[in-house]
Amino acid sequence: MTLNQAGRQVLPPTTLNVPAGRLVGLTAPSGAGKTSLISLAALLQRPTSGRIILDGVPVPSELPTARIPVALRQQIGVLPQNPRSFADPRLTLAETITAPLAFRDHRTRPAPQRYQEQLLELARQMRLPESLLSRLPAQVSDGQLQRTLMARALSLSPRILLCDEPTSALDPTTTAAIFQVLRAAADNGVSVLVASHDRSSLVQYCDEVVALSELQLNN
Repeated sequence: MTLNQAGRQVLPPTTLNVPAGRLVGLTAPSGAGKTSLISLAALLQRPTSGRIILDGVPVPSELPTARIPVALRQQIGVLPQNPRSFADPRLTLAETITAPLAFRDHRTRPAPQRYQEQLLELARQMRLPESLLSRLPAQVSDGQLQRTLMARALSLSPRILLCDEPTSALDPTTTAAIFQVLRAAADNGVSVLVASHDRSSLVQYCDEVVALSELQLNN
């Protein structure tokens, strides 16, 4: 698939396959189209050409992104590259983590108290102390906010998990813990794609590591 924006090709023809139960690392220099590829895979944008296939079923290319079925979107968990630009500054960490659960249950506002067990388990996996969950994004570090958004991405038990630089703001110990969570997700049958400049961590934890340029050369 390809992606053009403002008359410029931001993603050359690219083919990527992430099987269920695999943890795949993706490396690329800045500006090569890594984030664009994740945005397409997350169904946040439509490819200019080509198609996206989930579990062997093509996503209808004629559908505007706003009309893609919610049930299909909820199969995909996404961790964005810049947590500060993604997190709602008005929501506490607890509300941020449980917002997808509330949306799934047709609630107009996050309701952390209704999902307390899931909330605490996700916080434990992400090494987020319970004392932080009542804070706003502006009151925590970038690394803590990154882990909050990882918990959010996992909240609906997605079948596909897309992570753009998930450990860029984390120390080595927490980086290892995050990859352990990603490893567990893959072992449970989730398709996991991790895009990162940290090739050494990808090599250490992923089933395979591919360069974006290789995916484009093969087209």
